[in-house]
Amino acid sequence: MLNRESILFGTQYYRAPSPAEKDWDRDLKRMSELGFNMVKFWVQWRWNNPQENKFYFDDIDKLMALAEKHRLRVMLNTIFDVAPAWIYRKYPDASMVTLDGRRIGPQTQPHRQIGGLGLCFNHDEAMEYMFAFLRETVRRYRDHPALEIWDVASEPELTSSMSELRLYADDATKMGDMLCYCERCQSKFKVWLRRKYGKIGELNTSWNRNYKSFDEVEIPRTRNTFNDLVDWRMFFVHTLGNNVKRRFDEAWAVDRGKHKLMCHHVSIQGFPVVSTANDPWNVARFGDMHGITQMDDPMMLDVLRSSARDKTLISAEMLMLPGYTLDLPKIIDMDDVKRFVFTGIAANLKGFLFWQFRPELLGREAPTWGLTFPDGRDTPWLNAFAEVGNVLQKNNKLFLHARPRKAEVAILYSPENQIFAWASTGSEKSATGSLQGVHKALYVRNFNVDFIHPMDFETGYFTNYKVIYIPFPYRIDRKVAESLRLWIRNGGVLISEAYFGGWRTELGSHSDKIPGYGFEDVFKVIQGVVEPVDPSKPINIVVGKGLPGFPVGALIAPSIVKEALVPNGAKILAKFSSGEPAMTYSTYGKGKAILVGTFLGLSHYLTDALESGDLIASLVSYATRIERPVIKGKPGTRIDVLENDSKNVSVIFRNLTDKARKSFFVLPSFNKHILTELFSGEKLKLVLRNNNALGSINLRPREVKIFCA
Repeated sequence: MLNRESILFGTQYYRAPSPAEKDWDRDLKRMSELGFNMVKFWVQWRWNNPQENKFYFDDIDKLMALAEKHRLRVMLNTIFDVAPAWIYRKYPDASMVTLDGRRIGPQTQPHRQIGGLGLCFNHDEAMEYMFAFLRETVRRYRDHPALEIWDVASEPELTSSMSELRLYADDATKMGDMLCYCERCQSKFKVWLRRKYGKIGELNTSWNRNYKSFDEVEIPRTRNTFNDLVDWRMFFVHTLGNNVKRRFDEAWAVDRGKHKLMCHHVSIQGFPVVSTANDPWNVARFGDMHGITQMDDPMMLDVLRSSARDKTLISAEMLMLPGYTLDLPKIIDMDDVKRFVFTGIAANLKGFLFWQFRPELLGREAPTWGLTFPDGRDTPWLNAFAEVGNVLQKNNKLFLHARPRKAEVAILYSPENQIFAWASTGSEKSATGSLQGVHKALYVRNFNVDFIHPMDFETGYFTNYKVIYIPFPYRIDRKVAESLRLWIRNGGVLISEAYFGGWRTELGSHSDKIPGYGFEDVFKVIQGVVEPVDPSKPINIVVGKGLPGFPVGALIAPSIVKEALVPNGAKILAKFSSGEPAMTYSTYGKGKAILVGTFLGLSHYLTDALESGDLIASLVSYATRIERPVIKGKPGTRIDVLENDSKNVSVIFRNLTDKARKSFFVLPSFNKHILTELFSGEKLKLVLRNNNALGSINLRPREVKIFCA
């Protein structure tokens, strides 16, 4: 039975009607034997509410009893995007509608084999039935002794993972798939606009229109103007946030705090805000815990920690064996499992649920995803997963209370800017890729990195960081700009890329002077001639003297634009190979500001070049001192140091490359001289010098080692 003070460890099991009932007892018994302490069952609106006001819970009743029998705690995941067939019969207008006029529901998907996808979040009558189903489910199981957690919002986003309906975010020619253009969404959008702007004149200023009333407002149908489109897409972020909040409110009203409530979001990399309304900060506000659908990208976990901040964090779905029929996944081994789990531990996660115990047998996801063979036999990766879980439980006190060292660098994520990037370039990846590139550059060089959101400028939380890096900073609003100005004046370090504040959000127009919002006095430069980057005529950024660890004359490829900078008191750090200033440094009050005349993060995302990654890290180190583990030579060994209140220490080493590595390292502010590897018992001896620890480690390709003092 799960100790309430335990790392959660287990697996997703039941998504009706699979697995078959004949296997339930055997499978849950095996989970318990392997040391799992948690299992997740789906309770699906379509399956468990097959007729209006009639419910079917026989399957969940039996599974809950078996979980109790085998001393497993249960997470019940309520699934609402599978609307019952009777809902669509009762409300023929309940389906979402695309821009090109297609009603998309109800339909199946590989991950929703029972159908029902496509219900509009703004169909109030249908939503009331959904909330009634949630209340009935909570009422039935709130007193069950096996129940531990309610997950009331599984991957909340607009398209319910209908992947073809989110493709236009990276290919604007598919914009006809944009959701939702039903009459209810259009009507509620106008109500939302009235609340946001108050007076039609304020909207007219923002949109550059001359409407006489909100009733005249026209729904955006192109990406040719920006503020109206940003509002249209952010309306759905608002819609989704309200829907998720209502789920928490309804569940709590029945459960009355007996169990933890949570939801888990999807990644910003795979679920663009313009097409899916996915903004992790929007849904992480609610509940006691928060989770993510985890894939092999550490940025996902840093976004999770940053968006949910003070909540208990878990990997609600570890997607380690994704695939489709005859599109099979690579087989995983112990190092793969350790990489997923201990990347999570390093990011402050306290639970891990594998997706899923048995391989899928229904639809196009068959026969992949599973920890076992299709007939339920153990696989080598099941045993590897169990071994990792057992090591976690043996060291439960350390890992449950351990935490990473505080991040001093933050990257700004703005959903409005993501939408602007899509509208202006035709691909949201222009902004998302920029975020990924900056994060990867810093992460593989052992910086701890957080993300901040426009919400954090309302609370002042952004002031917790020494350095803020803003990739693709075209659209920021005046409040954020003025908050940044004051923060820099008081000692903060801002690193920005090209076109800072290029869009005057409040006026719905391009800035006539860049940097925008008067930041020419912060950066001490103005924008000169801007040219597109022409692949047929290569041009580079040539780095000058003074950047730590970066060779003079090194060449960096720009991305999208070459923005010549005209200094007015700023120091030139680099020039384009054609001679114009490309990077500058200035002081402002007690702080500092660096401006880069291209989209450097996007360049690193697209090329993964050693030089562009080194440059991003070097700019941070040039501006201020950030304490972090240091590797001699090329980056590729990630080191995370975790501590708890008892000062017990864990050091996690990960080889991020496909080649064996011997790494010489320095751990700052570290006073342990002997560490023991948790799986092998290997001893690692360190040399203590000036409050630092020096050592070396050998790692196989992609190997992970976890040491404790």
